Amino acid sequence: MKKPLSRSLLQKYQQGLCSPEETALVESWYNQLSKANNAKEIPELDLAAEDRYFRQTLFGDELLAGQRKRAYLKVAASIALFITAGLAIYFFSGPPQPQPAAPFSIGQFQAELLVGNQVVSLDERQPLGSTWMDKHKGNKVALQTKKGQEYRMQLPDGTTVWLNADSRLEIGKDYNQKQRSVYLQGEAYFKVAKNKTVPFIVHVGSTSIEALGTAFNVRQYESDGQLLSTRLDEGSVRVSNAVRQQVLLPGQAVQVNLQQGSFELQQQSGQPEGGQWKDGYFIFEQTPLPEIMADLARWYNFTYTLSPTYEKKVLSGKISKKKPFAEVLRILRLAGINYTIDKDQLLLAP
Repeated sequence: MKKPLSRSLLQKYQQGLCSPEETALVESWYNQLSKANNAKEIPELDLAAEDRYFRQTLFGDELLAGQRKRAYLKVAASIALFITAGLAIYFFSGPPQPQPAAPFSIGQFQAELLVGNQVVSLDERQPLGSTWMDKHKGNKVALQTKKGQEYRMQLPDGTTVWLNADSRLEIGKDYNQKQRSVYLQGEAYFKVAKNKTVPFIVHVGSTSIEALGTAFNVRQYESDGQLLSTRLDEGSVRVSNAVRQQVLLPGQAVQVNLQQGSFELQQQSGQPEGGQWKDGYFIFEQTPLPEIMADLARWYNFTYTLSPTYEKKVLSGKISKKKPFAEVLRILRLAGINYTIDKDQLLLAP
């Protein structure tokens, strides 16, 4: 094997600043390294499955840049690990550089129950069963989560609701009597108890999603602009507003422009269910980086600034929500996203 390359050259390659001659030198070095370790060829978008030698022991989940060339992905992934994870000590003299301490925490199973003017703090030790609303009949009731929180609750009819971070769900005063209406801000997943005579209706602004017995996800955050997204996993739902209506079948999703009233139907059969976030994972499928960062910021409770250079970047991958944020930062770096931390703010820029 050739003499190991300098740390500065590998960092320069990772940042995309190498000349053509330097790029060829680094990739030639990597190819020799791969042969020496019997490394397999890595498919263009499947580093998580194939690049076990360099990455599996450190990352259980991967976030992959969707539009990178295969050679660059292989080399950059390995270099990123050598530099950021301490493996560089094998190739370079001197100790590895320490990772910056990230003042971010993993989200918790918590929420606030608002009954009239009263506020009750809830956590996993205080679950809400199906009878909790009996003593609050006739009162305005809402469940809300802050950034870094999510919660699961059961409504009086047996419907289960998972409320995502930074969300609010208001429950109609006569719920499960004359109607089953809820009003959502943010994101929630619903597993609806069957009742053919009293439909279950989720209201988001002027749009409603009606179900008889089904499982579906509804999302409309401020960061999503005027777009409301509904994804159906089981049964059927009818999405409607003053302009039109659309019945969804399992595997279908619809995106509603709340300002224009327009609908865009999307077929998503074969893709992960819409409520993967409630099962402890972020799932990104060619997702724009601004949307990814908004989701991460809600769960890990931080603020951030995103350079315009990164606004059109799209990524794919799966990340456990139980990962410390320091590991999420490593994955972002692996995907070619540079960052700095200023107190509790994340700055993302080349």
